[in-house]
Amino acid sequence: MEIKWIYPRWGSAHLDWKVFLTKVKEHGYHGVEIDLPFGQEKKEIVAMLNDFELDFVGQHWQTQEVNLEKHKAEYKLHLYNLAEAKPLLVNSHTGRDFFSFEQNLQLINIAKEIEEETGVPVAHETHRSRFPFAAHVCKQYLHEIPLLKLTSDLSHWCCVAETLLENQHAAVDLAIKHTYHIHARVGSSQSPQVIDPRVNTYKEELSQFKNWWKAMLNNAQAAGRPYITIAPEYGPLPYALQHPQTQELLGDQWEINQFIRKEIEDLWD
Repeated sequence: MEIKWIYPRWGSAHLDWKVFLTKVKEHGYHGVEIDLPFGQEKKEIVAMLNDFELDFVGQHWQTQEVNLEKHKAEYKLHLYNLAEAKPLLVNSHTGRDFFSFEQNLQLINIAKEIEEETGVPVAHETHRSRFPFAAHVCKQYLHEIPLLKLTSDLSHWCCVAETLLENQHAAVDLAIKHTYHIHARVGSSQSPQVIDPRVNTYKEELSQFKNWWKAMLNNAQAAGRPYITIAPEYGPLPYALQHPQTQELLGDQWEINQFIRKEIEDLWD
């Protein structure tokens, strides 16, 4: 099974597109994870991706509407906009943590219908404020919807639960079986992102996340999948922290993402 390495646009939006894509391509990434605007600008971005021979994962995060009917209409608009550009898959921030199970289920069903219509898989990210914001909550959806696909970023679950999920093995194991895309960031019981996973302070956290990532890879291989996509996703501000006096960032996003990639490559080798 192949790992397709995907680099996030998040944190690099200040770079010109061609500069960004050149950097990603030169460092051996297979693609990028991006949202897409509407209209002509979208066509230009997709054309550049084709020119660079890079794949992409479409990212939906924009829908924040509280009114469910308006939320559904906006959600559908964004998913179709991404799917028509034919990404490897769409990573979706779906629903709201305060919507009911039934309300979120309506959104999941919209995604399922769009996936069936377009042939583009939709994976739902285990992200705070969205329907799968916590391990025990997501488990309920996974039991109800056996074919549900996840983008797994368990750093959010650690932060919500204030643990490394050592008391929620059943929920984590179930999520691993549903993982189609991985956001590889090391979190802790107090934060969705440790300051710097390269330092010994976070040895326990790094070890736990590596165990989860390896299990996700093993599961995808056992399922006969030809590849799995992974985005190293150490984030910029406000995920990254600043020194309170100098405002200097306490971790370099690019360097730490390369470290995470190497750790996973070594695991898989």
